[in-house]
Amino acid sequence: MEITHELAQQIVDKTINIIGKNINIMNEKGIIIGTGDKSRLNQYHEGAALVLKNRKKMFIHAENETNLVGVKPGINLPIENGHEIIGVVGITGNPDEVGPLGEIIKTTVEIMLQQQFLLKEIDLERQAKDNFIHDLFFGRVGPDKDLFIARGNVVGYDITIPRVVLLVNINYFEKTIHKSNNRNDYNKLKEEEIYLQRLKEDLLRILQDFFANQPKEILAYMGGDNFVILKTINTNEKPEITREKLIKVSREIKRIILKQKKFTASVGIGEYHPGIKGLKHSYQEACRAIEIGERVDSKSGVHHIAYLGIYRICAETNPEIRDNYIQNILKDNNYDKRKELKAYFWETLQTFFEKNLNITDTAKSIFIHRNTLLYRLERIRQVTGLDPRKFNEALQLDIALKMKHFQGK
Repeated sequence: MEITHELAQQIVDKTINIIGKNINIMNEKGIIIGTGDKSRLNQYHEGAALVLKNRKKMFIHAENETNLVGVKPGINLPIENGHEIIGVVGITGNPDEVGPLGEIIKTTVEIMLQQQFLLKEIDLERQAKDNFIHDLFFGRVGPDKDLFIARGNVVGYDITIPRVVLLVNINYFEKTIHKSNNRNDYNKLKEEEIYLQRLKEDLLRILQDFFANQPKEILAYMGGDNFVILKTINTNEKPEITREKLIKVSREIKRIILKQKKFTASVGIGEYHPGIKGLKHSYQEACRAIEIGERVDSKSGVHHIAYLGIYRICAETNPEIRDNYIQNILKDNNYDKRKELKAYFWETLQTFFEKNLNITDTAKSIFIHRNTLLYRLERIRQVTGLDPRKFNEALQLDIALKMKHFQGK
């Protein structure tokens, strides 16, 4: 283990405030890398070098200060990590006064270092896991699939189990933090970065707790506002049963995130596809499900790619072709025609389609008289030339209305 200057200085600053004495931390070469006396930073400390060599503490008195390079009176003790000496901690002052503090400070520094090393190991492990998921989803698998699967096993991920991808988008997650701080203030930016990291950890912990009884589930942060869950499924179930279960789980995830962190979330769900490439495909579908679903029905917040139906075709249609179709069917390019129909006419038409062209059910749903509804439908026929009461013509109007969700995309 190596003690960095940043870590050494952080420990020095905290400890000096407690004991009121100058403290130095030296690395494995006897160089001062953390100190309360900035003039001594990066200097060679011969006393520390002797401690490293002899593997025991050393008192330096005023009378032998001139015989050693870069030293002052005080006490120097080895910093140990297991059976390895990784540095030296020194307390400046009269050896008789600072001597009794030596073992206490040594133990304190060792505990603080161990905590930091452990946190670093945890962070590296999390980073390795996230990198694996990123490589999986973005096609950086390499020529040897078995080797990639083995790499997953090393970090605790078994990607041979049938899974689908749930993409959890925390609405305005980063923007909520960024907008509150001055972007030109370095300290504010640093605080923002720390706060954002803590929020990410909190959200991952919420998801981990949610799946506490399902240890095979894989969770990862994808950057920005996005987290992913590689959810195990039972391939012996009927697909529609699996889909409904995933939707139920997703709604519960939304509820818990809102309850615990006050963030609203959207969840996109992909289909099951076998193999490593299948997981990538499922992830792409989950992304697409959120993108399309939020345009069509943002109130729901849970979108399964299989239930988006014709909206997927509308979203993926060439924009120029899509716009021409909308203009030709709904007369959007004709101001004189368009102004004849107010917005509620199109809302009425949408409800009419949702009620399967049923006059009575539509009228009840939007609280209007049957004759008022018939009048509106007739006006739509007059303006568009298509009768929404006839199936084939209604289908053309319905597709145009669905395509309008993606105008300006």
